[in-house]
Amino acid sequence: MTPTSPPVPLPPRPPGATSAFLAQVGLQLGMPADVLQALEAGEPFSGPSGLLCRVHTGIAGGRCIGHPEVLLPLAAAELGGPDVPRLLGVQEQLLHGEGWLLGLMAGGGLLALRPLQGQHDAVQVAADLDRGQVLARAALEVLVPAEGTDPEAGGPDGRSLAGAGAAP
Repeated sequence: MTPTSPPVPLPPRPPGATSAFLAQVGLQLGMPADVLQALEAGEPFSGPSGLLCRVHTGIAGGRCIGHPEVLLPLAAAELGGPDVPRLLGVQEQLLHGEGWLLGLMAGGGLLALRPLQGQHDAVQVAADLDRGQVLARAALEVLVPAEGTDPEAGGPDGRSLAGAGAAP
């Protein structure tokens, strides 16, 4: 997949059918009421590490399913030239090593990270959201290295995300 691949659409959700599911996700994350409202509305909210997140929901097999999305504060258009091999290396490692897709956010130009599999369990959706925050921070460190660091330190694809591979 390329960074410009559209997100996998989820089945439409009936109005109000996912409120209890999302409330459980919010409860697992310890969200205050105002943030829970943004979660239920499908709007971005600040996640555990400060990155913006959304949870896309739908109905599959008669049950609610959730797909967390972590938004990176980086537009795909900002990367080019020598950044492209690093971006592709990060994307490949996230996809094959972690089961997460690094692509464009749904409805915008920012990079976003999503798990390949949605979850029917609200506890697992919350855990995936936490995991996505860790992976997104690691991806940002590789994609936008701090001044004075060598982005090629981990080889031709940039630094490794190996430190982010352990379960939270």
